[in-house]
Amino acid sequence: MNILAGDIGGTKVLLQISCAGEVLLERQYVSANYAGFNDLLSLFMSEFNGDVTAACFGVAGPVDGVNAEVTNLPWKLNTEQLQKKFGIAHVKLINDFQAVGYGIDALPKASIETLQTGDERRHGTRALIGAGTGLGQALMVWRNDHYQVLATEGGHVDFAPTDDLQMELWHYMHLNAYRVTYENLVSGKGLVSIFNFLREKNPGLVSQKMVLAMQHQDAASVISKFALETPDTLANQALDLFIKIYGAQVGNHALNTLPYGGLYIAGGIAPKLINRIKQGGLISAFRDKAPMENLMLNFPVKLVMEPRVGLLGAKKVAKRLVL
Repeated sequence: MNILAGDIGGTKVLLQISCAGEVLLERQYVSANYAGFNDLLSLFMSEFNGDVTAACFGVAGPVDGVNAEVTNLPWKLNTEQLQKKFGIAHVKLINDFQAVGYGIDALPKASIETLQTGDERRHGTRALIGAGTGLGQALMVWRNDHYQVLATEGGHVDFAPTDDLQMELWHYMHLNAYRVTYENLVSGKGLVSIFNFLREKNPGLVSQKMVLAMQHQDAASVISKFALETPDTLANQALDLFIKIYGAQVGNHALNTLPYGGLYIAGGIAPKLINRIKQGGLISAFRDKAPMENLMLNFPVKLVMEPRVGLLGAKKVAKRLVL
């Protein structure tokens, strides 16, 4: 039987149809190019000559039973509507980080980088977090013979500054937002906000070459590129501050979940920054949780390098619908 899996994000959508482990069709789309998910799925399905028995879609946003909304797009999904329109007998919607959680065990060891070994415990609680277009979070608890993934919207908790510079950043952000959340800062748009804050604070350090590049390319990508490949002061300061705030929220998530089974960092941003992250800024901020510094050393911290992990997890859930 043919299985449809999808990873639906604010920036891109991955769709795949498979049968008995063989991939029959796989495509990636730019989310913003489509008014709604049905338009995109119709295009995808037009390329496939066959029926689909079951489908699972990981959605970057809250999922309430048969309904889901994409947080950073005006997209709404409904299982019954998808079943009827596309003739799929079984459709399930899950949060995108639930899909990531289910996909983790399908990854080879080479797809995971260990940032902190910790004291890993068999069947211990696991935690997930990952920055991309937004900031996703979830947790995993052992049930019977597998991990059950529980979705959260923890990326939208209030940002808690940890030093004077971050206090200034909070005030800067508060001028433009009713609430300042971690997603406002630990995401692609968040990196741009951090850079703009530092640019306003230190206008003499602005590189016109970089400003020009930001006008014609994705601004977050430009900042990352200049920080990783050049000595540009503002770009490097912005990336270092981004990683520090990221690490602090990873630590917050660990305190909330006590992930002795491992804390996994996924999402589209961290793998691109792996060499910078390995310099220690993220783990240092992760551990800086007085009076719980010693506790933080116990949790394994791992970085997921496979960008298709959510798609793999959605496929696993779709298969279970017909077992």
